[in-house]
Amino acid sequence: MSYYTSTFIAFVFCATIQCSLQLVPLPDYIHPCSELSDECFTKATLDAIPGVVKGIPEADIPPLDPLYMDRNISIELPGNLKMTFHNAKLSGLGSCVPNKVSSRRETRTFVFDMHCNFTIRGLYSLRGRLLLFNLDTEGAAKIKIWNQHIRLEVEEKVVKNKDGEGHYKINSYKYKADYGTDLKMNLTNLIRGNPEISANILQVLNRDSQLFANEFGEPILNYAIDYAMNVTQRFFDTFTYDQISHVPLTDDFFVKE
Repeated sequence: MSYYTSTFIAFVFCATIQCSLQLVPLPDYIHPCSELSDECFTKATLDAIPGVVKGIPEADIPPLDPLYMDRNISIELPGNLKMTFHNAKLSGLGSCVPNKVSSRRETRTFVFDMHCNFTIRGLYSLRGRLLLFNLDTEGAAKIKIWNQHIRLEVEEKVVKNKDGEGHYKINSYKYKADYGTDLKMNLTNLIRGNPEISANILQVLNRDSQLFANEFGEPILNYAIDYAMNVTQRFFDTFTYDQISHVPLTDDFFVKE
């Protein structure tokens, strides 16, 4: 998930500030803004997402939906239950809709406010006690999350290097998420050889879906956004400010390296 997600955020961030890729024609679904308005940034992001998630071969950007996770995700649940997901893939980046994208030039901050529907498929293991059952099992998992709201704030600055070139530098970032309005899990093989009891246990787990959404969503988003910002910074290190933005800056806006 890390490389794909990070490239997605970098490219969408770039699209909102008049991005052009070096030696690569700008895709026709990228509509650069010529003004610092929420309306333009929001529409530019909305226009960019469907094309970006399909991949841009000429820019060496692979398809972004689904995303394959390269690490296990473990969560602790009430009753000494521990659930671990592995070999998972995340679908749904193409479903993300920006509610509002804005630039706060006075604080040098970009704000992305969006909601998405996600589906996670993979393998799981479950250890611990639930109701009357001691569980020690594994199987296939499918988890759907509806209307996950994500608000990402990226504080940046423009640094001028020894050659006089300006580059975006991410100074800090933070996010908030409500982890969706609903979550539904489908787990196979909860009680081996007893599908009826398995269905009952699954019903109990889904009854506490909001708990799962919070516990499960946080480690995924923490990892994805941290990695995303690292790769976004490498992107900004490659291209100068003048290449990726046509919004004029005064000399006092630059910081010397």
